Amino acid sequence: MIPPVACRCFSQVGACGIIYLSDHPDSSCMTDDFDQLVVKATEGDAQAQCDLANYYYDVFDEHFDPELAAKWYLKAAEQGNPEAQFCIARLYSWGDGVEQSSAKAVEWYKKAIKNDHTDAMCDLASMYLFDPEVRNSRKNALKLYEKAAMLGNPNAQYFLGLMYLDGDYVEQSYEKAKQWFLRAAEQDNPYAQFDLGEMYLLGLGVRKSKKDAFKWYLKSAENDHALGQYAVATMYLEGKGTKQSYKDAFKWMKEAAEQGVRSAMYDLALLYHYGTGTKKSNKEAFKWMRLVADELFDDDDDYYLDEEEEEKAE
Repeated sequence: MIPPVACRCFSQVGACGIIYLSDHPDSSCMTDDFDQLVVKATEGDAQAQCDLANYYYDVFDEHFDPELAAKWYLKAAEQGNPEAQFCIARLYSWGDGVEQSSAKAVEWYKKAIKNDHTDAMCDLASMYLFDPEVRNSRKNALKLYEKAAMLGNPNAQYFLGLMYLDGDYVEQSYEKAKQWFLRAAEQDNPYAQFDLGEMYLLGLGVRKSKKDAFKWYLKSAENDHALGQYAVATMYLEGKGTKQSYKDAFKWMKEAAEQGVRSAMYDLALLYHYGTGTKKSNKEAFKWMRLVADELFDDDDDYYLDEEEEEKAE
């Protein structure tokens, strides 16, 4: 829970996927914080160097500069800061602020992994599986995911669940898929929560239960999962797994539609047209139906463009 304060400074780190919060008494806190970090970082403080890099890699901050971010991440990483090692590895992997180098990315990921950085384990495992420059054995990738998962990383737990669900790189097992999805879902991973809902709805390795399916769909919806929101809206609309509620159905259908779920956009238009769960509005119904139509036309245009390109290639 974020404590109530007079002023909060937010520094979002794109490379590391972390939001740092710091509390200050007045609106000049960002500048004061930044100036203090520059002094500490210049004096060689590794954590200050990493924090300063976070400012430089924040696209919403006036100091945004990926090259300077890379410079300070590298300085902190060379002093053994595991978060900086992870971040500079990602920048090398993406070629952001530095020249792209899969080899250097792997080097820094391995150093972060020695410090038990679980996100680094996930990233390196992904490179082993999908990066043609550094592909390694599936066995080594699986070991990294398993280690990260055992250390509590919800993304690794979710990915292992997917692997066991689909039988990718491992022997297919609904039981193991459920176990890993559950561990990730309990840490509020919305994708794991949604997939658990799917497993209960379809009875994959578990006893079919619309009630349990709704429970996990709702958790994913509350964590902003668009398809989870659509599933919850549909179940409220039909009264499946929960008490029927047109008002709640409308609420979640609108959430899903605003995130671009086409089926939700269409159903939302119908809810407005018939006044189901909301005040009847043909104007809103037309707006949402028009958005669906525009998307369908865009899909048709893309299809014909692809066909033309194929014909030219022949």
